[in-house]
Amino acid sequence: MKNSISMTRFAATLAKSLGIAAPKEADESVSLVEGLLRRQGVETAKKVLIYNPDAVGLWLFQKYTEWFAPVLRHTQLGVPVCTVLPSVTPVCFGTMYTGVEPAVHGIRKYEKYVLKQESLFDVLAESGKKTALVAVENSSMAILFQERNIDYYILPYDGEVTDKAEELIRGGEYEVVVVYNQEYDDVMHRTFPESEESLAALKHHIEAFDRLASAAEESWKKEDSLICWATDHGIHTNEQGHGAHGADVEEDLNVMHFFGAWKGEA
Repeated sequence: MKNSISMTRFAATLAKSLGIAAPKEADESVSLVEGLLRRQGVETAKKVLIYNPDAVGLWLFQKYTEWFAPVLRHTQLGVPVCTVLPSVTPVCFGTMYTGVEPAVHGIRKYEKYVLKQESLFDVLAESGKKTALVAVENSSMAILFQERNIDYYILPYDGEVTDKAEELIRGGEYEVVVVYNQEYDDVMHRTFPESEESLAALKHHIEAFDRLASAAEESWKKEDSLICWATDHGIHTNEQGHGAHGADVEEDLNVMHFFGAWKGEA
């Protein structure tokens, strides 16, 4: 069964959490996240961390649930999400941050170019939210949302990205920090989704989120804040025995997004 909440709803959900207008044409927000903020006593988030690990499918969370303990420790809500077709990275992130289907934002296959469709990054800039995008060079996240009035930190690989993101969080200058890591996707394509090397990479993503969420909880403790783990698509093993994605199958389409919020200390 495919999850019922579409990836198209992510952009409006984050915009509403920040109290700003959603991108034009974006799908509606997810009320579950609004409910989380209310329960935590947060009217609108003043600080937001979005962690984007590539290719962490729902079935990985279901099978290795205990490994995700650090993610669950920092969050209070898990939202099962269905991504879009074809379930490949630039298509999925294009939809995640614009809130529209691939036919609208324009990327309908594996290709990377600067999207002209209004995105979350555009409305953040227009609303005066100081935003940093920290991503691996030549990745979809490093390319799709260029030419916005935000700050870009494009670095060689996950380690440098995570280091810089922690530095920016602890510095306190940015209201929104978006972080992209890709090791799991890279490794599972070379090997297969549950190879020893792939599962080690999955653990690295969980460790990176734990580190960044901890930094946010410490550095933003006086601010009403929201943190989220938001992956783009899942994965399966193809006929050649390697990791793959892009198909109309539950393993590729179903993912989990996790949200955590806290009210700033008076």
